[in-house]
Amino acid sequence: MSAPEQIDGTAVVTTYFEDRITAAQKEVEEARAALAAAEAKVAQRQTERDTFVRDGSLPPATYNAASGQPEWELCGWAQTRSARLAFKDLTPAGNSAFNRLRAEEKAVHRWLREHGRIVPAPFGEKA
Repeated sequence: MSAPEQIDGTAVVTTYFEDRITAAQKEVEEARAALAAAEAKVAQRQTERDTFVRDGSLPPATYNAASGQPEWELCGWAQTRSARLAFKDLTPAGNSAFNRLRAEEKAVHRWLREHGRIVPAPFGEKA
C-alpha cells in the first residue's frame, strides 16, 4: 500500500478531470448517435411519404397490433389528433377544429376502404 505522501495529488486531481472529460465525450457520442438515428428516421418517413404520393402504398406497420397492418397506425394517428385537441381546447374555435379533425379521421377511413384496405374494427365502427 502506498502512503498518501508518496502519491502526487496533482496527478490524482488531473485524473478526476480526465474522468469527467471522458464521461462528457461519451455523452457527446451518444447524442451524435441519437441525432443520426433521428435523421435516419426523418429520411425514412420522407421515403414513405414519397412512396405513398407516387403509388398510394402504405409503409409496413410500425405499431405491432394483432393484425400487424399499417391501417392500425394510420387510424390511430387520425384518432389521436382529434382526441388531443378535444381535451386541450374546448372552445367554439376548438370545437370547429375538433370537428375538422374528426372529419379528417373519417376521410382516412374512407380512403382506406376506397383503396381496398381494412379499417380495423376499433376505429371503423364509429366512423
